[in-house]
Amino acid sequence: MSRHNMRVRKIALLGANGLVAQRFQQRLSKHPWFELVAVYGSPRTVGMELAELQWHLPEARPDLPELVVRSLDSIIFDVDDFEIVFSALPSDVALEVEKPLAAQGCYVFSNASTHRMDADVPLVIADLNPHHLLSLRNRSQSGFVACGTNCTIVPAALPLKPLWDFIGLDEVSISTEQSLSGGGIELLSAYRETGEYPVEIPGEAEKMHEECLSLLGRAQTDGVRPANLPVEISVKRVSREYGHIVNVSATLHFEKEQAEVIEWMQNYRSRAQALDLPSAPEFPFIFVDDLIPDSLPNPANNLKSGMTVRVSDVHVSGTTITFNAWSENTIRGAAGGTVLLAELAVAEGLLDE
Repeated sequence: MSRHNMRVRKIALLGANGLVAQRFQQRLSKHPWFELVAVYGSPRTVGMELAELQWHLPEARPDLPELVVRSLDSIIFDVDDFEIVFSALPSDVALEVEKPLAAQGCYVFSNASTHRMDADVPLVIADLNPHHLLSLRNRSQSGFVACGTNCTIVPAALPLKPLWDFIGLDEVSISTEQSLSGGGIELLSAYRETGEYPVEIPGEAEKMHEECLSLLGRAQTDGVRPANLPVEISVKRVSREYGHIVNVSATLHFEKEQAEVIEWMQNYRSRAQALDLPSAPEFPFIFVDDLIPDSLPNPANNLKSGMTVRVSDVHVSGTTITFNAWSENTIRGAAGGTVLLAELAVAEGLLDE
């Protein structure tokens, strides 16, 4: 199906006032395929207009539809109002809402971690393992849940993907420098007031490990067979407000020259690029001298803004490769990646079966 012949689909957003929820609002404000028609929020935001909510993102609030935040208690009665659901809910709330919506025929694309490792829920980075999403062709009901990943695995896994496919990997080590926005608006606001933040991120390394092996694994009829790959991960929070950095070291299965390895990485494209999806960057990742960009175009006006992983300091010696990578965690690692996942599902016809 041509992207130019897409009908506009009605969207409900679960989450109103958090950083990721507002990234969704920002990306949906001018989206050519999706129309935001309903927003559901916490009890303290229910009944408020979107324009009344404090805007937390660094860019100006975009022109948003005149919507009043609805209560999640009523959502199951509203499913005729929308077709696609984007979820920016806390995990405990997502557990109560997402699968019941899918059972009612909704297509739920979730940024929550609740169902990421469920056998019947594909965990997908659209331009890394799009074939995992296609397992939904075998579903037993019309609706489904599909999940985006942990925000920090994105800049590590995307550059590793062509190495895994074309050379093979024997082991991987990842250390992270995660920004404050990854902990949500509460952590970011607390840091701005006190200058203090927790360095440790309990449970993060374990989640990243599990998700990395799933992303590189093989889709089967009963779920995903995780990759057989030793992965060591260490994590820490840093004082940067936006953007996660990973430092990656990996052992290649075969010894290769640096120029050949970089050429393979530079030539990597995926289904998302081939389909020319609205949010798909021209390149999933690019090589740069300066890892952190000075600025980004306003994502409300440019759906590709913040969607490219930046890679620097690539070194290959024998069978060892090291590199650093940066990703905008609230865009590529959260709302932007989840919107791209929905675009992929639409383009592949998964919503019309």
